[in-house]
Amino acid sequence: MIQRLPLSAATSYAELMERLRLARFGEFPSGSSFVSKTVKGRLYWYVQMPTGGQQSRRQVYIGPDSEALRERIARHGEHKADVEDRRRLVAAILASGAPKPDRISAEIVQALAEAGAFRIRAVLIGTVAFQTYAAHLGVRLPVTSLATLDLDIAQDFGIASNLDDKLEKPILDILRGLDPRFSPVSYAFDTRRTTSYALNERYRVDVLTTMRGAPRDEPSYLPTLGSDAVPLKFMDFLLRDPVETAVLHGAGVLVNAPAPARYAVHKLMVSRNRKVNPEKGLKDRLQAAQLIEILAQEDPFALREAYAEARERGEAWRELLDEAVSQLPEPARAALEP
Repeated sequence: MIQRLPLSAATSYAELMERLRLARFGEFPSGSSFVSKTVKGRLYWYVQMPTGGQQSRRQVYIGPDSEALRERIARHGEHKADVEDRRRLVAAILASGAPKPDRISAEIVQALAEAGAFRIRAVLIGTVAFQTYAAHLGVRLPVTSLATLDLDIAQDFGIASNLDDKLEKPILDILRGLDPRFSPVSYAFDTRRTTSYALNERYRVDVLTTMRGAPRDEPSYLPTLGSDAVPLKFMDFLLRDPVETAVLHGAGVLVNAPAPARYAVHKLMVSRNRKVNPEKGLKDRLQAAQLIEILAQEDPFALREAYAEARERGEAWRELLDEAVSQLPEPARAALEP
């Protein structure tokens, strides 16, 4: 049975998200201007820093054109720094029953955000992203599905290859700024390449991307993140049309996460690819079942649309989905039926 967060939490979360979006624009120095560029028929917006000083070296990407983005541009400078107010909102949401991220995950996400990772369309995936769905959807999530010792960050290879912007410094440098013991992990199929970063045996950060015809044993370099990345099957499905959510740490951290319906369907598929790690497969199905139950009430159209799209990808996808769905509780199975 779904347990909902109180209405006050939903109100606080909506206010937090609006303040976080405006705060991102408030970080640009006085005198900044906004310019648009058309790339392959689509309009994108950048910030042109005022001339002089280190900040004038390049334009900073802020996102694809949308009505919401144009409104935030129009309100640039209107919203002053309100860190303490945002801290109070985060505390109120946590007090209502939303999950709090572990310290290491939260600090890494905040450091990545401050370096511009989510501004340049990187997407937080995995359990840390799943945690954000509680406040995003206004529900409680069981603690058993929230534990993690790693963090996954991903970016579509096409975006990484064509975006005219990048992190302020490579991921490894960002991580070592938090703890100098972070070290690169050699890629299994090519020891010259690095797609993961580890803090001893305590924690691991993995960088992932979409497949582009290359086999999985050949990593892809993402110039935007300054890191190699593992290309994974199904990743293009997961990363399409992400949503903005907040990691409830400090004054809140604005991140991109997969659309919840896509996350649920993706977890069904990858759960059947975990035969060498059945415990992870079980956790995948648990998270999928929880989201399916929630979305069946909150957004059944998005859930069924994502499920139908995955099934239309081909026989291999349908077989994985059928295997996974057969192991779901009856209410979750019924929610996916047309």
